Amino acid sequence: MSLRPAASSLRSDDRPSPRGHNSTGLSEMSFRKCSGEEAERAWFASLLWRAFPEAQSENDLAERAAEVLTSDRRPVTSRTVRNWLRRENAPHFRYVLKVVALVGAEAVFQIIDPEAE
Repeated sequence: MSLRPAASSLRSDDRPSPRGHNSTGLSEMSFRKCSGEEAERAWFASLLWRAFPEAQSENDLAERAAEVLTSDRRPVTSRTVRNWLRRENAPHFRYVLKVVALVGAEAVFQIIDPEAE
């Protein structure tokens, strides 16, 4: 007996996403064009790229960031970082602070005034 409703009984916004496992399904856009939580996630994803400019790919960045952000009590996996990069999950504030510290003060000013370049 299945506890899931039949696909035909689900509203279109309740159906599982048809996108592939490695596809983000997100169009490239400036985080300034996003709204709310999506803008915050986009900002953090761009901040990760700035914190690790030597990364050659998403996987490379995920490995590097996971290694730096992992602590004895709180491990961070590369999968978690990839989810942040794909804007599928929001990071805890402790990780935001660590990445802001890696990037520098200009990241804080970007939060305060996103229109300033």
